[in-house]
Amino acid sequence: VTENQTKQQAARLLSQHRISGLPVINADNVVVGVVTEYDIISKEGQSVGDIMSHGVISVTPQTDLEEVSHILVNERIKRLPVLDQGRLLGIVSRADLVREVALRWVCPVCGEVVRSEQQPERCPRCGANNVPASLEPVPPGS
Repeated sequence: VTENQTKQQAARLLSQHRISGLPVINADNVVVGVVTEYDIISKEGQSVGDIMSHGVISVTPQTDLEEVSHILVNERIKRLPVLDQGRLLGIVSRADLVREVALRWVCPVCGEVVRSEQQPERCPRCGANNVPASLEPVPPGS
């Protein structure tokens, strides 16, 4: 969303995409703020630029998941823009981290990390198998 769009346009985007916040970009496609559900319902103003939060906390593509988790928790925020030299590459959210925890399995024999919705039958690295709890979900960074 841009600074010049209306509060109503931002509200429609949030509602249509079932999300709670959007990065705000300027004419040079540089992230200059974030507008959230809270901003829309609590702040006076007609444009996104009037109501957005300016102090953007962001990460880069090189930021590991443990650091992302640390920032989200300590800053008490729900999402982080992923930026490369000020340019928006994407958004990482708490929900993304929950999904990562749900899909991450670690072999207790060799430590291989496997990403899968279902518990793998065997470890692709060492072949460990036939042990019902041989791979268990672990949080990112563990």
